[in-house]
Amino acid sequence: MNSSLRARRAIIDVAFDQPAGLLALAGEAGFAWRSPGRTLVTAGVAARIPAPPGPRRLERLARVASSLLAGAGPTGAWGGVGAEGAAAAAPLVVGALPFDDLAHGELVVPALILEQAPGGPVVAMSVAAGVDPPDPAAMAERWVARALAQPAQRVARESARPAEARWPRRIEVTPCWERPGWRAAVEAILAEIRAGRLDKAVLSRQVVLEADRPFGRAALLGRLAARGSGAYLYASGGFVGASPELLVARSGGTARSRPLAGTVPRGAGAAEEARQLARLRASAKEALEHRLVLDAVAGGLAKAADLVEVAATQVVSLPTVAHLATEVTATLGDPPPTALDLLALLHPTPAVAGTPREVAVDLLARLEPSGRGLYAGPVGWMDANGDGEWALALRCASLAGSNARLFAGAGIVAGSDPDAEWDETTSKLRAIFEVLST
Repeated sequence: MNSSLRARRAIIDVAFDQPAGLLALAGEAGFAWRSPGRTLVTAGVAARIPAPPGPRRLERLARVASSLLAGAGPTGAWGGVGAEGAAAAAPLVVGALPFDDLAHGELVVPALILEQAPGGPVVAMSVAAGVDPPDPAAMAERWVARALAQPAQRVARESARPAEARWPRRIEVTPCWERPGWRAAVEAILAEIRAGRLDKAVLSRQVVLEADRPFGRAALLGRLAARGSGAYLYASGGFVGASPELLVARSGGTARSRPLAGTVPRGAGAAEEARQLARLRASAKEALEHRLVLDAVAGGLAKAADLVEVAATQVVSLPTVAHLATEVTATLGDPPPTALDLLALLHPTPAVAGTPREVAVDLLARLEPSGRGLYAGPVGWMDANGDGEWALALRCASLAGSNARLFAGAGIVAGSDPDAEWDETTSKLRAIFEVLST
């Protein structure tokens, strides 16, 4: 990690079918990301950046990552990449981090990155520590040829076909929590709220699937892309999902966040959906849940900003649920903190933990029967300039052969009903279960 990073870039000639696009090359390892502004897939590791457990682990991680990337830059031929392409392919740290400060985490600098800007060429970048990196065009050519020949990639490219045209899986479902235990945990949280020690806690559920054949990561990414499941598609090793929630993004001196909280199921038909959306807009309970998250995010960004602007709250509809969402924009001070610095200020927000933060996290650690792992942690990337995007790892699954572990949570505030919150998590779990089951 003490060796400086060196990078080379080149444009490669490759075309992809939609909707999976570049994600069809993701395979079963490496990191993959698609947001409204950036799509990339990676292979190999040029450097690892550990995030050891303990208090302030994200602050330490931000310092180490910034130091490592500070000396990174291109060497050798640029392969005809213009200024726009060069900026889009800047060296990156990528990955998913655990929710809990007590869990070990890691980010990596990929050895090879393929990226396609909207409407632009595919740029390949190779990275090495302390030595000149290999030719990125040759590396990318071998990767593309190998990936497109794999059955899993053919499945990914065909994943937009109707479900009835595919062979459905036989799946055994094992909940990690039964409804009576859930009710008791919600009541315990509500008791803390009534006692004045807590305003909100986000209780999570896990479900384990055992299928008759392995789950394919590339195929799952393709189906999520086809379905429009979330603005932020991601895969880090076997951890895959489609999150609707931007934790923080930084571009130069501007930071953005888009907290989501307050949820209703979509409804079976147009009339039922309209009733549910009207309930979401009118509910004092859902408004309270959203306001607690929004205030925490705006307050966190204000610690590093000269100006924080909060837009009007909107309703965001996803395949199985609808949320309240609010865009927050911050004009950062000079010099601006990096994307990882901002992440350290915000995580975990009341959207995935609760408030007060320490009280909620301690209570959840006692109540939840299983550790969260990467669920509800940050997932994303940061470049050498300190720009980056970090989403919350929601609507996700952890894949291991023919096993998959699914995660979902619900915010408990004054007025929460245990059965209604259980049903909310069921709707959220359904979003990823439906794409896994075909």
